[in-house]
Amino acid sequence: MKKIKLGLLYIIPLIIIGVSSCKKVTNKEDLNNIQDNLVWKDTVLMTAFANNLYLDVPYTWNLSLDTYTEETNGGAPVTNGTVTPDNTLYYWPYTPIRNINTMIQQLPTAAGSTGFKNRLTGESKFLRAIQYFEMVRRYGGVPIISVPQALTDDIFVSRNKTSDCFTFILKDLDDAISLLPSVSTGANIGRASKEAAMALKVRVLMDWASPRFNPANDKTRWQTAYDAGTAALAQLNTSGYGLLDNYSSIWLNEMNKEVIFAIRFENPGRTQSRDATVRPISISVNYTGGSEPTQELADAYPMKDGADVNTSLTYQQRFLNRDDRFYSTIVYNGETYFGRTQYTYVNSGVDGYRAVSGTYTGYYCKKAVDTALTAAQAGTSGVDFVAIRYADILMLTAEAANELGNTAPAYAAIEQLRARAKITPGPGNLYGLTPGMDQATMRARIQKERLVEFAFEEIRFFDLLRWNLLAPTLNGKVRHGLKLINPNPSQPVTPSTVFQETLDPVDLQPLIIQTNSNFYPIQRPIILNNSKIIQNLGWENGTFDPLQ
Repeated sequence: MKKIKLGLLYIIPLIIIGVSSCKKVTNKEDLNNIQDNLVWKDTVLMTAFANNLYLDVPYTWNLSLDTYTEETNGGAPVTNGTVTPDNTLYYWPYTPIRNINTMIQQLPTAAGSTGFKNRLTGESKFLRAIQYFEMVRRYGGVPIISVPQALTDDIFVSRNKTSDCFTFILKDLDDAISLLPSVSTGANIGRASKEAAMALKVRVLMDWASPRFNPANDKTRWQTAYDAGTAALAQLNTSGYGLLDNYSSIWLNEMNKEVIFAIRFENPGRTQSRDATVRPISISVNYTGGSEPTQELADAYPMKDGADVNTSLTYQQRFLNRDDRFYSTIVYNGETYFGRTQYTYVNSGVDGYRAVSGTYTGYYCKKAVDTALTAAQAGTSGVDFVAIRYADILMLTAEAANELGNTAPAYAAIEQLRARAKITPGPGNLYGLTPGMDQATMRARIQKERLVEFAFEEIRFFDLLRWNLLAPTLNGKVRHGLKLINPNPSQPVTPSTVFQETLDPVDLQPLIIQTNSNFYPIQRPIILNNSKIIQNLGWENGTFDPLQ
């Protein structure tokens, strides 16, 4: 990512309360110095405390996760083989977990109605499940701390087995499901709901069932995941969730029927600069170069008839007759973007291929970009990050069914997504799918469909991890950009110009994905500060087995 100018992004907590409650808060002399015990006597302050817990949720516009896959360029240390305990994927959120534990501990004797306290308890357990799940996805088992530690406690805690962590996470989610209301509306829109907890449970169980955590392919795990998925879909359907008709509107028509859980942004208030970061520099200020699609990603999208990309076509011909997800995600040379023609060819201007601040891959990312924002406004965008959506739960449930030997739900799920992407039904109304696919062929199709459906949503990296496919997909490979050259530089470019085409490597050397472990190492300072934390197998004489 090329950041033209560094700046600070200030995050202001949004307290979602009514006008009378706002007056009550502003009557406090100094909210920053309120004694802890007073918080639990005031439902307004309790709500504010809960709101702050959402600010620590790791689901957000994290562009680095895209770089660890074939979606875009970059990706150190994951893609250049330099992961070590000193240079790892760091996520160790025990300060946020302590805050969550404090809320759970205080709520039984706090002010407020039973319904109010049940909702906050459910939200807290949902958020704690997220925090632990994100650690387990990276490292396997971690220390389970379920109450705020006191000064008299032994604060040096050992790692729990991975299986214990999954049990703990799932128990939190089951508690959240029983405590949370169905669908958050009105002043509570955007907060955790019963449906969000059920959906997250599906995601957790699918990780537990997939090859990374389930090398013996225990079918009971797939069955449990499938059962949770069918239950979640039934609840979602009853509550009015479903696929939004227009794919590109999922992010701009906020909190629509496809959005199960989102991280809310709003200007003024809590904003994000991702909108500016993925734009061409000509329509951005201070930022550009994020999430630029590779040719590998561009070629992954189906044609309009549902077939895989026709490799006999020139790359420019491949811009035509693609599914709607391609046009909603990728900005290509000659496309109309922001009301003018967007060029990316060599020497086409500041946005051009390998210009100082131009595209490095020949493409730009369009997904979730609010074109109503000016260049100056893009750095403080209010576009939400959609963390969990209906299509993901639909596809995860279909994947579990396929692993149990039932391809029918997988056909049905992919057909729904392809119909929404305006792929033509074709023979047998299969939307380009091959009839009679066996389990292995359908598995590969599901994996490819997830790539294009969820590109740049911070899902692909964790999919590749859980499938044990990060190294097979990337190791020794080189990602590419599309270099286009005007064959007649003295003549102006027109819509009929046929450019000279070259595939250019965007990686300086073949990618290196370390295979000494399927799990990342715990950061060295954590181990140095706590002798009871044992390093993972495969990293510096580590003996902790993440598969236990």
